[in-house]
This record gives sequence, C-alpha cells and structure tokens, in this order.
Amino acid sequence: MKLAFDTGGTFTDFAMTQDDGTILLHKVLSTPDAPARAVLQGVDELLAKVRARDGGKAKGNGQLQILGATTVVTNAVLERRGVHTAFITTDGFQDMLRIRTEGRYDLYDLRIQYPEPLVSRELCFGVEERIAADGTVIKALDEDGVRTIARVLLDREVESVAVCLLHAYKYAQHERRIGEILAEIAPGISVSLSSTVCPEVREYDRASTTVVNAYTRPMMVGHVNHLERELSQRGVEGQLLWMTSSGGVVPSSSASRTPVRLIESGPAAGAVAAADYARQAGESSVLSFDMGGTTAKLCLIPNGQPMVANDLEVARHERFRKGSGFPLKIQSIHMIEIGAGGGSIAARNKLGLLGVGPRSAAAAPGPACYGRGGTEPTVTDADLLLGYLNENSFLGGDFALDKPAAESAMARLAKELGISLERCAWGIHDMVNESMAEAASMQATDSGVDPRALPLIAFGGAGPVHAYGVARKLGIRKVICPLGAGVTSAIGLLGAPVAADLSASLPMRVSAWNPSAVNVVKATLADQGREVVLASKVPVDHITYSYTVDMRHVGQGYEISVPLPELDPADPKFVEELLARFHANYVALYGRAVSGTDAEVITWRVRASGPKAPVSLASLRSESNVARDARKGTRPVFFSELGKYVDTPVYDHYALVPGVPVEGPAIIEQRESTVVMGPNASASLDAQHNLIMLLS
Repeated sequence: MKLAFDTGGTFTDFAMTQDDGTILLHKVLSTPDAPARAVLQGVDELLAKVRARDGGKAKGNGQLQILGATTVVTNAVLERRGVHTAFITTDGFQDMLRIRTEGRYDLYDLRIQYPEPLVSRELCFGVEERIAADGTVIKALDEDGVRTIARVLLDREVESVAVCLLHAYKYAQHERRIGEILAEIAPGISVSLSSTVCPEVREYDRASTTVVNAYTRPMMVGHVNHLERELSQRGVEGQLLWMTSSGGVVPSSSASRTPVRLIESGPAAGAVAAADYARQAGESSVLSFDMGGTTAKLCLIPNGQPMVANDLEVARHERFRKGSGFPLKIQSIHMIEIGAGGGSIAARNKLGLLGVGPRSAAAAPGPACYGRGGTEPTVTDADLLLGYLNENSFLGGDFALDKPAAESAMARLAKELGISLERCAWGIHDMVNESMAEAASMQATDSGVDPRALPLIAFGGAGPVHAYGVARKLGIRKVICPLGAGVTSAIGLLGAPVAADLSASLPMRVSAWNPSAVNVVKATLADQGREVVLASKVPVDHITYSYTVDMRHVGQGYEISVPLPELDPADPKFVEELLARFHANYVALYGRAVSGTDAEVITWRVRASGPKAPVSLASLRSESNVARDARKGTRPVFFSELGKYVDTPVYDHYALVPGVPVEGPAIIEQRESTVVMGPNASASLDAQHNLIMLLS
C-alpha cells in the first residue's frame, strides 16, 4: 500500500492506494507553524477510513510506503526562517554572497535591490588555502585557522555551516578536511560541503546552492525525524520517500542530506501527474495549470515529459526578473510560479485601483469565508460570492464556508473602491485569471510554443475553478480537468519513480576527448545514484541510467543540455553523434548554427531511476458512484459573457456518464475541487473519466 501527502501553503493533500487498487483521497488545512501536524492528522484520518471500510477488522496498518512533498524548505527560504548559518570560503572571497556575479538584472535601475544573503556578513569566514584550476596546491590548508573558526562558530551558537572553496567542484580535498575538523571540534553543527551538495562550476552559484542547503538542513532533518518517529508510534511500518524538484522520489536519508533538491517538490509532483494525464488523454503536449491556495504553477509539457532545467532561482526580489534572486544549481522541472492562489488577498493599491496578491491569507487565518479569523477579501471569497463554490459542499461538505463573512469582507473593499460588491468580486476573479494567462503566455513564448495550440490540464483546489477564464484569455480551446483534481500532486506522488539526479563538472573539449576520463565520471555518478536508489529498496536489476551533458562552444558563457549517445565513449562514432546532437539542439534553441569553433562539455549528469508505478483513477469513480442522477440542482452563478447571475445547473462529476455531453453554463463538482464552465463551452467525460471541456 502507498500513502502520499503534499504539504501546501493552505491545504495538505492526501492520496492512498490499497492492495485492491482502491484510491482514497483526503484534504486537511495545513499547519504552517508545524507542517508535520497536518500530515499526521491526515494520516490518522485516512487510516481511520480504511479501518471503517474493513468494518474495524484491519490488523494494524501493515507495510505502508509513504511519499511526501513538502514546503518546509521553500518556506524557510522565502520567509527567512532557517537556522543560524555561517559560511566558510577561500580567504579573500568572504563577500562572495554579497558581490554575487556583479551582474545586474536591470541595467538602468539606479536603486536596484537583491534579497539580503541568508548568512550575515560577520558569519562569513575566509580560510587560508588555494588550489589552482588544474589541481595544483598553491597554498596548503591552514588547519589551525579552521579550528579557530570552529570555536568562533560554537561561541556564536551557529547551527549550520556552508563550505565553498575555489575549484572544490573538482578538487575537494580541502573541503573534506574542513568538514573533518568541524566534526571534531563542533560535532553538533550541521556541515554542508559544496563538493557534495553541488560539485559544479561557477563559484557564486555553487555557494548560493550550498548556503540554502545549510540554511534548511537542520529543519528538514528535524521534520523527517519527527514524522518517522510519530508514524512508528502509530504502528505504521515502511519507507518514507520524498519528491525532489526534478520529479523523482528519494529516501529520507538523501532528502535530509540535500534538502535544497526538494525546494520545488510539491509543484514537481503535480507536473508528473499532469504528464500522466496527458498521455492517458492521448495528448502529446499540454500546458499544466496547478492552482492551490497560495500560488499557481504553470508548466509546459512537450512530448509527454515535463521540461527539466539544470538551474533554478528562488526568492526573487522582482518576481519575473531573472537574476534578482538566489540561484540554485539543481535539476528541477521547469515551471513558472506566481503568487496567485485561492488565499491571495485583494486590496486597494497605491494608485487607488484593485490589486490581488502576492500577500496570502494561507491556512491561518485563511480566507474570510473559512471562518478562522480572516477579515480581508481573497480569491476564494470572490469565487464563493460569484456562485462558483457552494458553501455547503466545499471539500465534500466536510468544511462549511461562511458566506456572510465573505460578503462583509468584500463589501468593505468594494466601498473603498467605490464599486458594487458584484463588480469587486468579478474584478478579483478576472484579475487573477489575467495574471496567470500572462505568465503562461510568457513561458510558452520563451519556449517557442504557441499556447493556443496546447490543451490546458487544470488541477489543484482552485485550478478547475479558474481554468475556463484562463483558457479564454489564452485562446485555448480544450481544457482537461482530471478526477481527483484537488489532490493531483498527491496522486502524482503515487506514480513517481525513485530517481536520483546527480552531476559533476569536468570540463573537456571535444578536440581533446578522453574516453577514460569520461568512463570514470560516468561510473562515479552511476555509483552515487545507485546507492540512493538501492536505499529505496529498488532491485538493482530494475535500475536504469540516463546521461546528459551541459555543452557549449568554446568561449561561450552558458551551456545547453545534450543527451549522451548510448555508445562506448572510445568509439569514434560517439563523438560524432554527440556533436550532431549538440549542433541540432543549438539550432533548435537559438535558430542559428556556429561554425569554425570547438565544442566542450562542462558538466556531466546522470539520472538513476527505478520503474514508474502505474496509477489508475478508475476506482475513484466506482468508489463514489452509485446509481443516481448526475444533476444535483441549480444555483445562481455569475458569468461575464452574460453580464449577470444566471440559474446554472450543478453536476456531480462522479455520476456523469462518459460520452454524454454537458452544455455550458454549468458547474461540475468533485469532492476536492469544482469545475466552472461558461456559456461558450461544452464538456463530457472521456474513458478515464477526465472532464474534457471544449470552448467555442
């Protein structure tokens, strides 16, 4: 059996498979002050459901594989709630975190700002040592100096330290020795070495990645240990695996050691699920739209697989300005995230106009309609007042919404703006749709894709509510809303493969190709990846390996990703095929070829993975479907095309029959989400019981 949870900013989602193939879904409010509390609450409630189904005769909880996606790492960085962290580097480079690369994301902004480094200047230390780019030891490590720094760290009650020395991506002996000395003198301090966390070129990016890892590592270790201890006390025996930003799951030992790789774990799980839905629906390429309570994530999925980037940037000072945040050299599914969710707060801005987000009511206090103390109007409040949500059937009726509280909050804002309550609510809904459509258009354009040619897969608690409006703005004609849309990221975890993504920089010109060195780096990466996958109890003969490299023309500053040929590196055809792939990818990306220059490999990458588990959602419908009328009734719903509230039929998604059309306007309700379909659309279920909406 498997149980998956996805901790979001507002809700924590759950999906559980049983031995008979049945899938149970669940959803609870997140507990931002202690994320594990919501996880344990949901686990307890799900296991209680299982025992109730079995008539209370279940014998314990048995072997249960638990898979998690978490926001612990992300929130610690964004909210600057990590641990007291120090930074050790080669003497003379103590200001690296502040100097950055000296690049500017806006050349003409005289008041340009960046996020303040996670490590204060007084905790940035330089140690005397120097290794040249070719490995020559110019200056031996000053071990006494390291011991002095270690004692200072103890005096200042530092909890974690990041170590990043020059050229340590390739020559790590000095970093390893610093780690040994710190372990001797200050064994209670967590140590992150850049040669372990991020053995790649570019000092600042490597340092930034290692600092984020150090800043969050003790928190992740505590979170993992607490969950494992509490689950054990509940009699739950089995593994705890965690989703990484690149779309695979790893054991707790790996997640605790390098938590920086989990910084986009929740959104990655959603993208993995969206790719599965696309294949099941017969679509080769789609645009994934995941909208929850705090943020919305958009991901382009070409040819059935999410795009994976080799770097990421977090905590940007300017949300859409690359270079204004902390760079991370980790592999992650390429997506764009905006602060637009159900909990996004609407207010009158400095210009006297309506503004929505990025502030969020999150889970505590939540939107006004949650009745938990929130007083500011949010997107969820607007959706409720527009008739898109039913106050009595939210989360299947387990969570009643307070409509008068939403009306009171919205009325105050409407009065400030001098408009009607109805217009204010629609303005909030439409403004959020516009923000998401703009972000989706930006990502598609950057990737050379026309978004109008792509179907939109909408999920998350609020995704199907807003999908119709977003699709209209983008010119998209087909929207897919899957079963279990409100907990899709948790469902994605159930089918995600165990996978370790590892890298190492070893610059090598193609003209100076060294097959022996290539075989060594491939074998080293494969061994490291195999160790992680085997720790997740995947049989060794079920592990597969895929290799890519970051390549560029000699003299260029940035690389592109190229898959390695499945040939012996000593075979002359290997280099020929590698160059052919590099040139083809280069032309596809930049639209031109460069001749007369050598090419070089900078970084080598491997994905070691186990098999992907199939997940069928058919049991979701059979579990809920008894012979009943799919039409539940009607309610007044506002549609801008009609300019008014109209009495709109409401349908039960689980009772709809595949192939039978539903004409808009209509509301189609699931337990964890609601699909809003305007008057210019029709829909029907496909064979997998996904709702396929066609816009005219």
